[in-house]
Amino acid sequence: MRCLNFRLDLLFLTMAAGFLFSSCRGTKVRKIQSPPHYNFGQVFTHKLDPKLKEISGMAWDNKKDEFIVHNDESGKLFYLDKETKAIKAEHLFGEKGDYEEVVVVNSVPYVLRSDGLIIRVDADSAGRYKKVELGKPAIGGTNDFEAMYYDAARKALVILCKNCETDNKQVVSAYACYLDSTGFDSRPVYSISVNDIKTASPFKSSRIEPSGAAVHPVLQKLFILSSASSQLIIASMEGKPEGVYELGKKLFPQPEGITFKSNGDMYISNEGRADKATILRFPYHK
Repeated sequence: MRCLNFRLDLLFLTMAAGFLFSSCRGTKVRKIQSPPHYNFGQVFTHKLDPKLKEISGMAWDNKKDEFIVHNDESGKLFYLDKETKAIKAEHLFGEKGDYEEVVVVNSVPYVLRSDGLIIRVDADSAGRYKKVELGKPAIGGTNDFEAMYYDAARKALVILCKNCETDNKQVVSAYACYLDSTGFDSRPVYSISVNDIKTASPFKSSRIEPSGAAVHPVLQKLFILSSASSQLIIASMEGKPEGVYELGKKLFPQPEGITFKSNGDMYISNEGRADKATILRFPYHK
């Protein structure tokens, strides 16, 4: 009787293994495609100081050879070592608030607040930091912004709507703040069609909500992160989508910041969840 039970158990295990194997063979595994000139499999990861667990914006200063980042609500700028990503210095520029992005223009940091307000951070000869408010776009309704980049041709900082009431979730509007004292233009400089992004996407995605943006220094293309939909969107400088790439949750749990070195190396920051926040480096391949 014991021998019979053993044989029945062995038969059951064999059948279960065969079913599992056949099921696995029939399952299609989606391969995540890397954007041109990069390989998501070739990544260098830097874990950040706990002070930066909610890292939101990130910029690379080519002149000073350093990273500048900020925590979501602290009102501080953090300067990181170019190799280790350790904090070299931190400077208070304002009160606590919902700060989302930082961009460096000629070594001057500009910070974006979630309501669209752009703040220039000036340092005096004594090393004291103060904020200068440049204003926000004059558009009605409730609006939320997280992405900003510098457009050298326009000589303007461009901010992208994450959720703007006038967009009605059909487009992503971009507004320019001209640094020659003209200030904000109340009309969008361009709008990205959400349907165009969804059409270009190789996988079904949720809402498109830009969480970071930067101009590629070699390709002169706009790279846009959408954390909510786990996407990297590559577009022309006029906002026409040219490619959409999935950001796998394992590598990109919450991508919030993106910047480039002049050689094209790409850096993407992730807010910390269960673990520390990270900065990921992806070498540029010609």
